[in-house]
Amino acid sequence: MTNIKTKNKIAKFYNIFYLIFCANNNSICYVSIANKTILADIGKQIRIRREELSYAQNDVANMTGLTINTVASLEKGKGATLNNFLLICRALEIQPKDIFKSDISLEPLYNLPPESKRRIEITQKLDNLVYNSDFFNSPKRVADVIKELDTEKSDSNKFSVYLTGYCKEGELEYIKEGNIKKYTKKKNGG
Repeated sequence: MTNIKTKNKIAKFYNIFYLIFCANNNSICYVSIANKTILADIGKQIRIRREELSYAQNDVANMTGLTINTVASLEKGKGATLNNFLLICRALEIQPKDIFKSDISLEPLYNLPPESKRRIEITQKLDNLVYNSDFFNSPKRVADVIKELDTEKSDSNKFSVYLTGYCKEGELEYIKEGNIKKYTKKKNGG
C-alpha cells in the first residue's frame, strides 16, 4: 500500500508537469502546463483548417506520410516534432507563423546555472575587450587579460582557448616569446 506522502508528491508532480508520449517515437515528453495550453490551441487551429478543407485525418496522413494517430495526436495538442508540424502545415497550406497568433511568455522553465551565467558574462566582457577597445593594440598575455577582466587565475586555460578562437576568426593574432603567447589585434593586410 502506497503511503499518503508518496501519493501527494506524485499529485504535485502532475500538477506541474503532464507526462505525454510523443506521437512519433513513443518517447516521454514533459510538457509544462503553459506549453500544454499552447499546444492544445495549435492542435485546434490545425483541426479547424483541416475541416475547412474538408480533409479527413486520413487525407492529411496520406499527404504527409505520417500515421493517422500522429495527425490525431497533433490535433489534440499532444507531443509532436517540428518536422511533423511542418509536414502538416504544408498539407493544409497554412504558414506556420499563422498558427502562432499571439505572443507566448519567453520565460524559460529553468534559470541558467550560475556557472553558465558566469561563462556568458566573461565571454561578453572578453568580446568587448577584443571588438570595442584598444586593449589588444599592444601584445597581452593571458595573465594580462585575466587581470583586466578581474577574474580568477584558474580560468587561464579557458582564456587561452577563447583567445585562440579570436585568432582563428582573424580578430587577433599572437606572437610567441619562448613558451608564452602574447595576443594582439591583427594587423591589416597581414
